[in-house]
Amino acid sequence: MSQRNGLSLAHSGPHKSYHSVDSETSLLQGHAKEASRSIKPYSVQTALDALGFGIFQIKISALAGLCYMTDAMELMLMSILAPILKCSFQLTSVQEALLTTSVFVGMCITANFWGIIADKYGRKPVLLMFAALSGYFGILCSLSPNFWWILGLRFIVGCGLGATPQSMTYYSEFLPTKSRGTCLMAIAVMWAVGASLQAALALVVMPTLGWRWLLGLSSIPLFLFILTFKVLPESPRYYLFRGYHSEAEKVLAKISKENGRSLPEGILQSSSEQESVDGATWNALFRSEYLRITLLATIMSVSGNTAYYGSSILTTSLFENDDSCHGYTDGGGTTGGETCEAFCQTLSTSDYVDFMITSFSELPGVFISMFLMKCCGRKSVQTAMYFSFTVAILLCNICLPRGGLVALLFIARALGNAAAQGGYLYIAELFPTSLRAKGLGWCSGVSRVGIIAAPFIAQVLIKESANWSISCFGLLGLLGGLATMLMPIETANREMK
Repeated sequence: MSQRNGLSLAHSGPHKSYHSVDSETSLLQGHAKEASRSIKPYSVQTALDALGFGIFQIKISALAGLCYMTDAMELMLMSILAPILKCSFQLTSVQEALLTTSVFVGMCITANFWGIIADKYGRKPVLLMFAALSGYFGILCSLSPNFWWILGLRFIVGCGLGATPQSMTYYSEFLPTKSRGTCLMAIAVMWAVGASLQAALALVVMPTLGWRWLLGLSSIPLFLFILTFKVLPESPRYYLFRGYHSEAEKVLAKISKENGRSLPEGILQSSSEQESVDGATWNALFRSEYLRITLLATIMSVSGNTAYYGSSILTTSLFENDDSCHGYTDGGGTTGGETCEAFCQTLSTSDYVDFMITSFSELPGVFISMFLMKCCGRKSVQTAMYFSFTVAILLCNICLPRGGLVALLFIARALGNAAAQGGYLYIAELFPTSLRAKGLGWCSGVSRVGIIAAPFIAQVLIKESANWSISCFGLLGLLGGLATMLMPIETANREMK
């Protein structure tokens, strides 16, 4: 009996302990569930907002700004060189326009391609290719023996420059919400710095060393960008979007360390768009959700960029134009049967000074736009910039003294640059991460189709009538303003998707 009791007790002990273990396991699981519920997931944008604008963003601003500055220098280059190359290579007006157009054709062909590469392989590789292609072939341009060589090499430079909008994509994905608008427009300031620097460089180099030296020296900033490339991290948004969760966390930890701020408590949530990694094709831009935005952004981009670049080329074209209203009317130019030698003298030191003055106008234009966009929003300010540009450029049809023409061109280029650069900011905020690079690439690529026509309007049509040429750019500004006005979204202070 006692044995039975002993056996019974012996068996009851373990039996009881099994129940105890089960209850403890259930209790632990309950605590784990409670703990998991208490850990709040946070998004990349929430993390960036918590980390704020600090040392890391200042470093990225400088590098992205260098990228934008070099792009401006390369694009302003041909508007300065075209009149001189026309004489050096005995070119017609159409060939002169083709020199500038070749760059835009290259940009048009590759802009969409770079958007695809940026979404598939990352933002960093695209920026490296931009600098390498543009810099190497920019140097080779200075050695061109004839027109056809420089035409082909400038086309390849344009292929590299087609990646420039991806610098805006890259930069925007590191910024806190409150600083985003100001920072992106600050990059546009670097564009204005690049345009002004190119004009100042031309003033110093052209009268003494000549156009080949100007081409070579203009490529140096691109190689500086390549040297600093290693310090650029990949975008955490891109990493998360592609499913590289740990890499995204490492980048955010790096930002946290450099800025001296802590990440939010919790865990980094996976991208809500992860299911679209393989499905975010070009077709998505034209689905019902984004169709209106895509079409209006396209019109806005084509109109704004064509009007801006056209007005830049128009500056030197008006200075060398010998009509009764613009250009030289004091005997410094030629009439009727002008010769090549006369054209070589049309851009004098005073012309380079005036070109530099109008180029410096882009700085106050961007600063004004930056301030207004922060306090008044993107949409209304963009609309006002486009319409104001239209008024300023159309006033150039009035016969005025040289100082009056320079003043109007100063205002027009300030407003045109503010509209064009503000457009990149607005478009970058309109699309989600899965479509941002593609959206910017699409708008940039299609806008180059319009820009291809800009040299022919500014350098060929102007020979028939300066008023027609000027009015074409005014009409483009009007279209850009109407497209912006019809945009359904205001993106100021809105978290990026």
